[in-house]
Amino acid sequence: MTDLDIIKQLEQEIGRKLKKQDEIHFNSVGYIINAQNQVIGLSLYDCEIKQIPECLCSLIYLQKLYLMSNKIEQLPASFGQLQNLSELDLDGNQLKELPASFGQLQNLSELRLYNNQLKELPASFGQLQNLSVLWLNGNQLKELPASLLELENLQQLYLNSNKISELPKEILKLNLEILWESRYIKKGIALENNPLTSPPPEVIKQGRQAIIDYFNALEEETKKPLNEIKILLVGDGSVGKTSLVKALLGLPFDLNESQTHGININPHPIQTQNKQGENIEVTGHLWDFGGQEIMHATHQFFLSKRSLYILVLDGRKEQKTEYWLKHIESFGGDSPVLVVINKVDENPGFEVDRPFLQRKYPSIHSFHRASCKKSTGIKTLQKSLIKALTEIKILQTIWAQSWFNVKTELENLQQHYISYEYYKNLCEKHKIVDSAQTTLVHFLRDLGIILHFDEFELCDTYVLEPKWVTEAIYKIINSPQLAENNGIFQLKWLNDILNDNDRYPRDKYHYIIRLMEKFELCYKIDDNETILIPDLLEVHEPTFDFDCDNTLKFKLEYNFLPRAIMPRFIVKRHREILNKLCWRTGVVLYNKMNQATAVIKADNEDKNIQIWVTGQQKRDYFATVRQTLWEIHDSFEKINVKELIPLPDNPNYTVEYIELIGYYELGQEQYLVGKLKKFYSVKQLLDGIEDMSKKDGNTTYNIGEIKGANFSVGENNQQTMTHEKSADRTQNDEKPSPKFIYEKIAIIVGAIGGFIFLLINLDKLLEMLQKYNIL
Repeated sequence: MTDLDIIKQLEQEIGRKLKKQDEIHFNSVGYIINAQNQVIGLSLYDCEIKQIPECLCSLIYLQKLYLMSNKIEQLPASFGQLQNLSELDLDGNQLKELPASFGQLQNLSELRLYNNQLKELPASFGQLQNLSVLWLNGNQLKELPASLLELENLQQLYLNSNKISELPKEILKLNLEILWESRYIKKGIALENNPLTSPPPEVIKQGRQAIIDYFNALEEETKKPLNEIKILLVGDGSVGKTSLVKALLGLPFDLNESQTHGININPHPIQTQNKQGENIEVTGHLWDFGGQEIMHATHQFFLSKRSLYILVLDGRKEQKTEYWLKHIESFGGDSPVLVVINKVDENPGFEVDRPFLQRKYPSIHSFHRASCKKSTGIKTLQKSLIKALTEIKILQTIWAQSWFNVKTELENLQQHYISYEYYKNLCEKHKIVDSAQTTLVHFLRDLGIILHFDEFELCDTYVLEPKWVTEAIYKIINSPQLAENNGIFQLKWLNDILNDNDRYPRDKYHYIIRLMEKFELCYKIDDNETILIPDLLEVHEPTFDFDCDNTLKFKLEYNFLPRAIMPRFIVKRHREILNKLCWRTGVVLYNKMNQATAVIKADNEDKNIQIWVTGQQKRDYFATVRQTLWEIHDSFEKINVKELIPLPDNPNYTVEYIELIGYYELGQEQYLVGKLKKFYSVKQLLDGIEDMSKKDGNTTYNIGEIKGANFSVGENNQQTMTHEKSADRTQNDEKPSPKFIYEKIAIIVGAIGGFIFLLINLDKLLEMLQKYNIL
């Protein structure tokens, strides 16, 4: 039986017609044959296959086999016959195990097994010595398969999104970088989204040397689990977060509780069980954040993943529930959240839509109604808190005893901060040397025990009391001098504002300001003697002129628009601010190199940012503006943004940029807007964003600009839109270049020549089609 006979049998068994293809366009259901009529490539993508037909395993010349997105639960033992396979794709199936014969596929160089249900790999897997790229992400692996350690030529190993809690030290033998991130890696092992406790993500993120230090410390000393966790209470001001902390600690209620400015931290011993069912004591560090909106930007110092969050709502009034849930998501990822409706004694009828919020925010662990004043619901909250702790894997993180010793001494110090030398000497006292000191300080920082940053101007200070930082920033941001000057602050005022020389000595003023700059809360102006805090700028948009032809327009639409994005954008691009035209939610920029002007405005209520750019090189400058915004987006754990293009003749209607790219890649020339009953040229819309003539044959796109609109901003900040080009017009006013004309002539001549060639050889073409059963 020939390979083509097998293909016909395969078609009958799967109920699909298989199309003969070439290697260049091998991207759908079909097969490839070589000059000897041997099938060397086969794609059965999304064919609803539950069981691989035995005949498929007879295609022994196969080099590429794509079986992704089927329902395959197991591979036949005869699968090992496909020994010429170099590339195999089985992603998106239901495989629970691989046969022992899998080890016979020794020519495999690339193997995709992601999104299956594999719990282990056969020992024979170690025989795949030519394997260089292996995708195992999205499976059920609980430990690193020993057979992987035998793959000496492995270059890329994706293990993210499994259930691996511990790595053996032998993983270092693979001589690959061990990475936490799951993006494309050139050479390394990706481990993101595993419940790792040894080594923990805090260590893995620091690189290979940190992992070596961690393993060495565990080998040389006694070790024990950390059993500490951050419990962060967030919510608006005056909702009762401090009272709730006291209630959890068993302290009496204070009717005249003062408002928290900055942050308070209290240890809370909690009795619970580990994963072995043993009783343990966990120290929960209760972080009580001030709820003033102006201080929300400082949360980025301390909010972290692998923590527990308590969102406190005031039962007496309407709350920004989703704002806070998105705020937690942005910094805390998938950390569990307890939602507490407080002060229910004063408004028993207040409630939130629990099913809706639970569906939308799956990190919500439970809801609670409480009254600190009457001690209502506190015991139930305590029980739920203990249960939620079991979901946070950091509790099982293993530390060497020397690390505990350093941590304990730091916690017992009655100082706001220490120097690098002090920390270095303390580590050396406990025989922690060289790079292990850096590993430990990063771990301590991620746990919230200290505040430390690697930048040259910040690295010498190790803050032991987070409140020392937040109180200083609070004093600056809420100073009367700053309020009177609409966000402009003279550094000489620090003497009056931070007027406690013991707590805030003058030599630490620079550190505090530099820290505010690092987190993009401010920037220096006027020869570094003045700072501007964008979040305290004038609320009102100033009057300015912005009349131009051929304006680029773009819009970013957010599911959650963090308050900090626009101030941080202003800080990042502050050197380009035109004539001091910036306000709390917007800015006007001018870039001399691109000879371009841009207006960027945020609408916090409608959760969008609009961008207008004009000038000689507006595409290039728009790309810079967009890149800056995406750099800010990347600092948030979870944030969803839609990129929208307003239609040239109707700016109230927008089209998603990614959808237009899809149309372009599929060769669709027109985009229909049903509401307007109108077609738009896909290429023309995208040409406004970037030069599409440079994108032929390239499916990677960068945003540039949109053509076709003028707008002006004048008195009372009213925007008026005018248009010089109708929507039906598809040609530019500019004359085509000679190069453009020559290219078009060449295409026409080529087409004519091809048609003549076809006529001359028509009989040969028909004979060939009949030979291969196409006619």
